[in-house]
Formats: sequence, C-alpha cells, structure tokens
Amino acid sequence: MKVTIEIDSKSEMEKLSAFFKAFKINKVNVISKDDNVPIVKGDKKIDPTALFGIWANKPRSLENIRKDAWQRKTDIG
Repeated sequence: MKVTIEIDSKSEMEKLSAFFKAFKINKVNVISKDDNVPIVKGDKKIDPTALFGIWANKPRSLENIRKDAWQRKTDIG
C-alpha cells in the first residue's frame, strides 16, 4: 500500500518521523519535492475515436453513475 503525505516544513517532518517511530513503522520512503520525476510522453499512435460512443446503446445519467459507484464493493477492510 502506498500513502502520500505532503509536508511543508522541516518541523512537520520531524513530528511525522516521531509518529512513525512511536508506532514502530519502519518502512518509510521519503521523496523530496525537489527530486526530478521523469515525465513519459504518451503513445500518440493510439486512435481514441474507437472510445467515442461506448455508451451509445446504454445511455447513462450522472445519478446512475453515482449510484453504481457507491454500491461497488472494495477489497479494503
């Protein structure tokens, strides 16, 4: 599982570090905002027009989408 926490100051980092130590959480990976994250360009050869109209035969409303999403079961827990 991956959890992202954004911290703005060194003092907050020290507090968070103490929290992790108190709960004996040893596997923590710190990535600085200054680290260069590689940007990968997408594949421009893919034709998205095949996706247009995928619900043409089964129109959906926003209410239906929300209802289906709330009833979805998750593996968490």
